Amino acid sequence: MQGTRDVCPDFKRRSSMETEVRIHLVTVVGADLQQFPHMLNHYAEFGFDSLLVNVHLDSCASSLLDEVTIIARKFGAEIDSVFIGKWLQSVNPFLYAHTMRQRPRDWFVLADSDEFQVYPANVREFLSGIDSQGFDYVEGCVIDRVARNGGFPEIVNKPTIWEQFPLAGLVTYPILGGNILKVVACKGRVSLGPGQHSAHSGRGCPRNLHYIPVHHFKWCKGVVDRLRRRIEFYKAYDEAIWRESQRFIHYIETHDGKIDIFDPQYFLAESTSEYPLWPIVKDCVLSAAKIRGL
Repeated sequence: MQGTRDVCPDFKRRSSMETEVRIHLVTVVGADLQQFPHMLNHYAEFGFDSLLVNVHLDSCASSLLDEVTIIARKFGAEIDSVFIGKWLQSVNPFLYAHTMRQRPRDWFVLADSDEFQVYPANVREFLSGIDSQGFDYVEGCVIDRVARNGGFPEIVNKPTIWEQFPLAGLVTYPILGGNILKVVACKGRVSLGPGQHSAHSGRGCPRNLHYIPVHHFKWCKGVVDRLRRRIEFYKAYDEAIWRESQRFIHYIETHDGKIDIFDPQYFLAESTSEYPLWPIVKDCVLSAAKIRGL
């Protein structure tokens, strides 16, 4: 069953009792923790009822859990589950669903550790309003953050991560051919597709009413090596996603090891948490999604 998205929101508003929503952040953390403290710092200011962290370990001998726990405690986050095993494509959606199904009536903001969502208003007021209109999920899309020289620097504690990656635009779609559509928040009962790219159930908030930018801080130190390993790993398991990584490696090898920040197709612009080209890029993304039936 596919989720539905109404063009004209004309639903009976839910009772005042039901609009007193509980809202949680849910994330999944793997081997790379560069973004994690910045990510929790970003979301800790949203006033969620809880920050729930699922941890993926390659083996029982990994020290990652201790590192994640130390960082999580600084921001009042809690470890919701620990998964030990290979990072197959089924793992990520399983861990998100594991957390969400325990609280089917609550709202969840869904964010990987390199994804920083920006809302047009206080998130509690925003999602309470969405809930009162009878919607079950909200969508958005990825906006990639890039270093000023197009390189891949290490993420450090200061300055802010926004200042370390001051350019915002589109990289994932034009270079990798990756899906940049996201379900950014939903009720716990909503069934999601892999990568939170789509909803399989529930009633979606119309995209022309609200659409949320997801700032994506992936392009940092170590990403090229990780994508090389990813190619070999997913090839071995016959998972087609390896082709996205291969496209990026080919691009880097033919562009002096950097992202060409002057290429107009990437819509890169100096940005804080506010992306000045968002209205233009949003319209382009939504038009392309409509054409492709997404």
